[in-house]
Amino acid sequence: MYAAFESLFGGGKLFSPNSQAASSPVTITAFSQPNVLRKRMEEEKLSHAGTVRANLSPVRLDMDHGDPVLYFCPMRAMHVLNTLTGGDGGSIPAEARIEGLRIPTEYKSGFYELRNVEVTSNGAIVVRPTKETAWEYIGKPVYQQDEDGIAAL
Repeated sequence: MYAAFESLFGGGKLFSPNSQAASSPVTITAFSQPNVLRKRMEEEKLSHAGTVRANLSPVRLDMDHGDPVLYFCPMRAMHVLNTLTGGDGGSIPAEARIEGLRIPTEYKSGFYELRNVEVTSNGAIVVRPTKETAWEYIGKPVYQQDEDGIAAL
C-alpha cells in the first residue's frame, strides 16, 4: 500500500542521472510558494520592472510525477549580486515562472543555494539561468515556520 502512495505522490524519489537525460528542465507548481520569493524581493527593495542577478538560498528541489520541481518555501535570503535594470516602483507581481533553468546531472533531492540567476519582475516574477548559474547542494536542513508561515532555518 505504501508503495502505491509513494509512486502516486513521488515520495522518496531521487533524480537518477542514469535514467534521465544529462540535464532536466526545472518547473514550479502551485505549491512552490512564489509568495516567499516575492517577500524576499521586497526585503531587497526591488520593485516591478526590475531585473537583478542574485543568489537564492535555500531553495528546495524535489521530484513531482517524475519531473524536478523548485520550491521557494524554505528560502531565507535573496542576495542581489548586481542590478541590471532598476524597477519602476510598482508592486512585484504575485505570479512566478521559471524559464530555461535545468538541473545538473549530479542532482539530488534536497536544499540548494541557487547562484547567479537572473530575476525579473515584469508581469510575473521570472527566474532565468545565466552562464554563471550554479547549484550548490546544502543538504536537508531542519526548518520551522516563522510568524508569516514561511520556513525559517
